[in-house]
Amino acid sequence: MSSIVRHVEPRTDDRSVSSDLSARVLKDMLRNAGYTTARLKPLAGPLHQASESVLRRFLTLTMQDPAQ
Repeated sequence: MSSIVRHVEPRTDDRSVSSDLSARVLKDMLRNAGYTTARLKPLAGPLHQASESVLRRFLTLTMQDPAQ
């Protein structure tokens, strides 16, 4: 079994989400998903908006067409 490994920066274009907060949010989402990217979903509570933005960027960068 093979897989493609990419370095992904968890930063967003959203100026309201700092890179430190983005990293923490992504870490929390990964932990909640059992470290399975297919099960990632936004966090509940006060970090919901930030987690939606981080998740959107993460999935855009990691789920690209392999031909690119």
